[in-house]
Amino acid sequence: MKIGYINYLNCYPFYHHMFKKEPLEGIDVVPAYPEDLNRMMASGELSVSPISSAAYPGMRDRVLMLPGFCLSSIGYVRSVILASRVPIEDLDGRTVGLTTASRTSVTLVRILLEKYYGLRPEYVPVKPVPDMEAVDAAVVIGNEAMLEGTVPVEYIYDVGDLWLRKTGHPVVFAVFAVRDEAALNERDSVERVIRSYTSSLAELRDNEDAVVSSASGMYPDIKYDIARYYRLLKFEFSDDLKKALMFFFESAADAGLLERVNSINFYQ
Repeated sequence: MKIGYINYLNCYPFYHHMFKKEPLEGIDVVPAYPEDLNRMMASGELSVSPISSAAYPGMRDRVLMLPGFCLSSIGYVRSVILASRVPIEDLDGRTVGLTTASRTSVTLVRILLEKYYGLRPEYVPVKPVPDMEAVDAAVVIGNEAMLEGTVPVEYIYDVGDLWLRKTGHPVVFAVFAVRDEAALNERDSVERVIRSYTSSLAELRDNEDAVVSSASGMYPDIKYDIARYYRLLKFEFSDDLKKALMFFFESAADAGLLERVNSINFYQ
């Protein structure tokens, strides 16, 4: 069985146990950008994976969402940013780069700019590390947003913080999903993955230094207080975060950016 792994610092806490403590026999981990994992889950190349929250509506008839896990922030987290050469209020009619690495972040930014700031920028796709000379602003996520000097611009806006201040809701950037056929035919393996995720989060809670040290070794270029970063993130999918996700789905559907989702199909 193949499972996905967002190859970013923020996803590592779910995989520490299987990477460092107890590898899962018969299960291959595929590291990739979120959008690549979205595509592989949609096509059936992966059985279990984190996916962009914004990818769920398009594949909800083929996957079940795991009810216990997510990648969320309540306000500032600094790994999903809008980097801009001008103040955000001045982006009307200007060029905004939307990263090809993720889907949730660019959807959030479009809703923020259009609905809450009343702006109509020109959107263009950009690489995970954008050429800031070619655009007025760009969405940058994950490790690239945290590396020093990646986006040398004057204005940096934290997308999770903007969303909380404008909507009153936290952001669920990614959820974890299992393909329908895997839930039916590979249930033992799916359950092993779920237990490994649970053990990893327990390790982060009970032995934070070990998880942080391993994460730092895996991503040595990030000069950041990783322990503080992990405390800013929310990994357990609480009822409040599920409500926040539904608010995001509703907002994105109202904006014509995603298919409408009336309910979520959870893995039992």
